[in-house]
Amino acid sequence: MEHRMRLADEYFDLMKKGKKKIEVKLNDEKRQLINIGDIIYFEKVGNPNKKIKVRVLDLNRFKSFEELMNNYDITDYAKEDDTKEKLIEILNGFYSNEEQEKYGVLAIRVEVLEKSCGLAVFKDDKVLLVHHNVGHWGLPKGHVEDNETEEETAIRETKEETNVDAKIFGDFRTVITYSPKENVMKDVVFFVGVPLSDDLHVQESETQEVKYVSIDEALELINNNEASEVVRKAYDYYINNK
Repeated sequence: MEHRMRLADEYFDLMKKGKKKIEVKLNDEKRQLINIGDIIYFEKVGNPNKKIKVRVLDLNRFKSFEELMNNYDITDYAKEDDTKEKLIEILNGFYSNEEQEKYGVLAIRVEVLEKSCGLAVFKDDKVLLVHHNVGHWGLPKGHVEDNETEEETAIRETKEETNVDAKIFGDFRTVITYSPKENVMKDVVFFVGVPLSDDLHVQESETQEVKYVSIDEALELINNNEASEVVRKAYDYYINNK
């Protein structure tokens, strides 16, 4: 089941970084529908087009916000400079003692679900790689933006990182899943692509080199086993279907 909630800007940013692990709510009829494993989309109050997708990991119910907060480290649900007293005062201003007594309150523990998409772009027997500023080599990829399809993201990110216009080739799709930081799980979806242009340029804010290399060289440059396997699988698909 999917749910939608709103978060103030600063708490939205904390959750997106994986630092806010728990959201606290009145356990009213709407929140009583939430179950472990459900998906919640949090919208940013200052910019409702910005959303975070999370999975519910745990649910704990308490009689009051004061009782809830006494059971968790404050950094799990708030900013480091917040105090329990301040937060309790704010929440008590939103929800009366009568409401808390009637419904109780809910601690919703979540993990952030991120998604990026990219392309294995093949030209003859070579694949397009980018050398990221942080040091590693890989296929062009990036985060899905609002209302984009996976394929649109992969094509846009390839253009931004390499200046290559590309199109999707066939129906190849594979996914790598990993945790880039605490409390965040990330899916990276890859498609096979072919170039429509050849003018290579780096995206200076993120990449230092862009080039086509042989498959053997690509497997030597990429130091991640899962990413190497994507290149192998994508190349086999390309060769067998071109």
